[in-house]
Amino acid sequence: MEARKAIMAVLPELVELEEVDFSQYSSRYLPLAVSFAETGRKGLKEFEEFIKSNGLNISLVGNFLLSVFQYLIIRYRRYGDESVIKPAIKVFLTLKGWLNENGFENQWKLLLHNFVGYLVDMGGMIAKKEECEMARAYLRLIHRLAVEAARTFSEAYFKGLSEKSASILKEVEERCGSGDN
Repeated sequence: MEARKAIMAVLPELVELEEVDFSQYSSRYLPLAVSFAETGRKGLKEFEEFIKSNGLNISLVGNFLLSVFQYLIIRYRRYGDESVIKPAIKVFLTLKGWLNENGFENQWKLLLHNFVGYLVDMGGMIAKKEECEMARAYLRLIHRLAVEAARTFSEAYFKGLSEKSASILKEVEERCGSGDN
């Protein structure tokens, strides 16, 4: 079974992943996703139940999501694949929710610390390439994440990311209007 089908079995609601080239995706968690997909079940909650029913640690769900996110970041940074931007942000949010819902708040902070800079960078691409409504929605989200990072971590880098994301959002809102009316 190809990686895309296995990943889509776990994350069927993230239809943007259908367009991602997963031909180079290699993860020690992929066999778990393939085994899950072969059951015909779909969805993150079902995947979680599959992991539990096989006597495995639930943290494997988070590790799998992280591996998918990291792959998308690599495709963006190393190969300049802009088609992964929206899926990466959606996987990041899914991972945030999953980690916080399952008691992995410290791992969420680590994830935010390590990756919010990439999201702000992606926000610049979104501002240039997406239509107004979509750009505003993604940039507001990215800005909220950058603000969360600036409030959570004391390093000036995160304050800079918050300011940069605010600036990108402001540019889009000036070009498109705030969208609040």
